[in-house]
Amino acid sequence: MSREDRSIGWGAVMLVAGGAILLIATGVFPSPRNPANAPWFVLALAGIVFAAGGAALMLPPGSRVRLAMVAVLVAGFAVAGAWAAATGSADTITGGLFFLSRETNALLGRIVFGFGSAVSAVILVVIFRQLQ
Repeated sequence: MSREDRSIGWGAVMLVAGGAILLIATGVFPSPRNPANAPWFVLALAGIVFAAGGAALMLPPGSRVRLAMVAVLVAGFAVAGAWAAATGSADTITGGLFFLSRETNALLGRIVFGFGSAVSAVILVVIFRQLQ
């Protein structure tokens, strides 16, 4: 199996997974509870990111449409990171350094998510410049 065949296969799997997540987020596939424990728009964003990544894998390398799908993927990362940075709390951001309080770890988590969002935004600017 060639590398391109594997990319198309994985792309199809990701496209279907993203579509299923999007259908759950929009209520087409009913779910008794929110599986992501996040607002529905965040779940929809995850579906769009998976679908865009899958579509990008299925498109020819160097294609402008493929680059546009990568832009959608990176924009999704930026929005998700910004959402986590803006709304994260000690109840929703877990883990961290054992010697720090939950609140301090949550603050560090918000900073890291915000930094990741900013980096994604810079990458998105670079992609947009390449699309021109």
